[in-house]
Amino acid sequence: MISDACICVNESSPFSLTDFSDTAFKNGYRRIVVCGAVSDSPLSCEVISGTRISAKTVKELLAAAKKAPKGNVVIADVGDNSFNRTAITTKGIHLLAGLDALPKAGFEHITAKMAAQHRVGLVIELGKIIDPKTRRSALSHYADILKLQRKYQFPLVIASAASAPAGQKNLQETVALCSLFGMERAEVYAALNAVDGILHPPKTVEVVE
Repeated sequence: MISDACICVNESSPFSLTDFSDTAFKNGYRRIVVCGAVSDSPLSCEVISGTRISAKTVKELLAAAKKAPKGNVVIADVGDNSFNRTAITTKGIHLLAGLDALPKAGFEHITAKMAAQHRVGLVIELGKIIDPKTRRSALSHYADILKLQRKYQFPLVIASAASAPAGQKNLQETVALCSLFGMERAEVYAALNAVDGILHPPKTVEVVE
């Protein structure tokens, strides 16, 4: 299912979750992961609650992951390489975000292999490409991550990271933005559909003789 892997709705936002859901549906999305808002009203898209963790230390990360509501998509902002390896191997963490601020050597070959083994996805945030303040860093880091993904096949997901409906992009715009760091159309659509495989990874089959 085509999903926006993170929309950040501030409690003081003038926009309702219905506004975000309707915009996502019009843009071709059928599911959104939402951090910071809930609704009991019928919505255009399927909505999954998310928890985003911005921890400074491993201790804070582990404590926050433990407190995350069951059933939420848990997104951890990246840190240095050791921090990221801990996040990848922590039960309940599904995604790593904030890649535009990734420290040097914060995600390398061994870490990439670990992400593939644990089915932890890395988040391409369109808002970071659009924002002139983060564009250069985001494009550089996303290009590096894409090279590693092609080799190790860890999941990539795409998020608008929008805090207003204007930040949500349609599928054609999403393909165009991702092409700026070398992502092919087929890779974009694979990432847009990757949330299912992260939340429900295939079970290994044990052969008993």
